[in-house]
Amino acid sequence: MNSTPLVSVGLFVYNGERFLEQTLQSILNQTFTDFELIISDNASTDRTGEIAKAYANRDNRIRYYRSEKNMGAGWNVQRVYELATGKYFKQAAADDLLEPDFLRRCVEILESDPGCVVAYSATKEVDENGIFIKNYVTPMKADSNDPIARFREMLLISRNCYEIFGVMRMSALRQIPPQGIYVSADKVLLARVSLLGRFHEIPERLFISRHHSGQSIKTLPVRLEQPRRFRLTDRHCTLPPPEWWDPAKSLTISFPEFRKLLEYALSLHHAPLSAGQKLRGYPVLLAWVKMNFRHMLKDLLIAADQMLYKLQMAKTTSSGFECRVSPSKRNLS
Repeated sequence: MNSTPLVSVGLFVYNGERFLEQTLQSILNQTFTDFELIISDNASTDRTGEIAKAYANRDNRIRYYRSEKNMGAGWNVQRVYELATGKYFKQAAADDLLEPDFLRRCVEILESDPGCVVAYSATKEVDENGIFIKNYVTPMKADSNDPIARFREMLLISRNCYEIFGVMRMSALRQIPPQGIYVSADKVLLARVSLLGRFHEIPERLFISRHHSGQSIKTLPVRLEQPRRFRLTDRHCTLPPPEWWDPAKSLTISFPEFRKLLEYALSLHHAPLSAGQKLRGYPVLLAWVKMNFRHMLKDLLIAADQMLYKLQMAKTTSSGFECRVSPSKRNLS
């Protein structure tokens, strides 16, 4: 590629061989062609690398990168964003599909409306075989000219975050921190972007979300995968769990709902808004606390079970070590 593309598509993947080819084909078959496709392979152990390299050899719009260590999905999302060079950025998962006009329609909106920061389409959900499940109806509308009204929609309307897979204005993304490496970082990013400009939903269902047993939202925390242990609760925070975002957090005591509240508050505090607008935003945070109070209490119970799991794992490790060294002690006696 000899010039900077208008759109950067950042595809983050780990062991995605099952659906990767279909996803790549749907991106490469776009009627809008002025884009680069960045594939970041997070140390996959299946045929992901082989597939990605084969496509990169055939199409010079593709750039393939591989990490030799699994750094977690949060790191991988940040990586494709940091590698992007386009005026617009689209995040992509390795199992979703795009209708051919997705990029064209989104770019047309962003090019014609400087006040729009995210353009996305209505969503259709399918199963692992591509069989139709349902048409998803987005319950929130962040198209107001009032940033606090948009912020309120983002925080107080329960929804799937399909907007995260829309096309975003890079100049807006550069004004805020990159998507974080913690539970619900995608929701926080969308809330931050909503304070900068309007969202536009294209009514045609040009984005296809695939639902299957291996997708991230069905990944359980490590502490629930241990069958023989006493548990305080089988509850879990919003999926994917902390260790999906960062493998180093499998034994970390976390408070995802409290973290979300902190990040929302920081988003409002740092937003380029007037003092009056920010004052109007704080009641939104209070309304969020009221709406999520039970989830925050659940955070405390889960944290207690995380602590118990950490102690049990430490005891198991210690017992295993004792078993290994005991025979050598007996031999010395």
